[in-house]
Amino acid sequence: MTRINLVLLFVVVLCAMSVVRAQYQGRRTFAALDVAQQRAEQLQMDKDRLQVEYRAMSAPGRIEQIARTQLDMRPITAARTVFVHEGQSTLTPLPAVPQSQPRSAGKGAHR
Repeated sequence: MTRINLVLLFVVVLCAMSVVRAQYQGRRTFAALDVAQQRAEQLQMDKDRLQVEYRAMSAPGRIEQIARTQLDMRPITAARTVFVHEGQSTLTPLPAVPQSQPRSAGKGAHR
């Protein structure tokens, strides 16, 4: 009789320990889930912020301003258009276009 009681006591202790371990693992898993959800929210906010920045950077007015100021680009005009015909080996040089502003030496190095 005492032997059966000892075996049952041992089984009950093992079951109790497995319940405690399962609860501990559940808490750890829940904490990891909470951290992952917070990280996902942070990443979503970063994505939204970057999309807003991308839209602001790719606005046509901003691109045109950068093309004019930093890259010193000008709109196409008929006077500056050169047509290349088949078989032509050299291009005629473009006529000099007067600059509205003198270009500074460090002007394209800014980013």
